[in-house]
Amino acid sequence: MNMKDILNYKTIKESVIVEQEINKSKFISYLEPVETEDEAKAFLKEVKKEHPKATHHCSAYVVGEIERSNDDGEPASSAGLPMLQVLRGNDLKNVIAVVVRYYGGIKLGVGGLIRAYGGGVSYALEHAHILTPKWVYEMDLTFPYEYINAVETHCTDIAEIIDRKYDANVTYTVTLENPEALDELHDLTRGTVEIVQNKREIQYI
Repeated sequence: MNMKDILNYKTIKESVIVEQEINKSKFISYLEPVETEDEAKAFLKEVKKEHPKATHHCSAYVVGEIERSNDDGEPASSAGLPMLQVLRGNDLKNVIAVVVRYYGGIKLGVGGLIRAYGGGVSYALEHAHILTPKWVYEMDLTFPYEYINAVETHCTDIAEIIDRKYDANVTYTVTLENPEALDELHDLTRGTVEIVQNKREIQYI
C-alpha cells in the first residue's frame, strides 16, 4: 500500500464492547485494533473462549490488504459480510469486528440477521475512538536565549515541544502537522531562528 492509500484509511484507538438485545437474542459486538492477521485470529479465539456457550461468533476484519469474514453457522452472507461492509464503508483498516450471538428463540430471518450483525458493528463504532492518519513533522528550532519566551508562546498553540537543549543557543525539537506555522518565528526572533526538518511520518491522531 502506498502513502496515498494509507492516508485514505482510518483505524480505532482501543477496544470496544457493546451489547444489544434483538427479539430476545443477545448480541455482543467487539472491535479490536490489530496489526497482523495472526493478531486478528488470536483475538477471535480469545472471544470464543470467553463465550463458549454462545450460539455464534461471527467475525470480519481488514488488516492491510487482507479482508476476511465468517458467518460461523448463520445463513451465508447474513453476518460476516455485512460486518465487513460496515468496516469498508467507514474506511477502516487494521480492525477486527466480532459479534457474539446468544440465540433467544426467535428467528430473525436473513434480512433481520443482516441488520443485526451489521448494526452491531455500526453501534460499536459509535462508541469507538476513530484515529485518522495525518502527516506529522519533527522540526528543530535553534535560536538565541533571549527569544525563549517568544518561541515557547508561539509553539504552545501549534506544536508539541518534545525536547529542549541549552547550549550556545537553545534548540527545541517540536512535532506538528503544519510546518508553515513556524514561519512566523523568523519575525519573532528577528531572523535569528534556524528551522530544520528532521523527519516526516504518518501518525494516527
